[in-house]
Amino acid sequence: MSQQSPASDKPQQAQQRIDEMEMRIAFLEDTIDGLNDHMVTLNQEFLLAKQAMQLMHRKLEQLQQNPSGGEAVGDEPPPPHY
Repeated sequence: MSQQSPASDKPQQAQQRIDEMEMRIAFLEDTIDGLNDHMVTLNQEFLLAKQAMQLMHRKLEQLQQNPSGGEAVGDEPPPPHY
């Protein structure tokens, strides 16, 4: 008749809950690390896209100020089909 008393179950239950919480915390930490890595990648892509857009904006402004692109139309050789 070796029944465990309810008092002896409590430490075991507490340890089981602690183990489960530690596993959940480890999973959450791994998820956070993965999300942080993804965020860094997205930030780098955003900065590259922002730089490209700024460059296109500057080129568009230059074209609006000087539609011929700085060269006279007659300076270019005619296309091959002429």
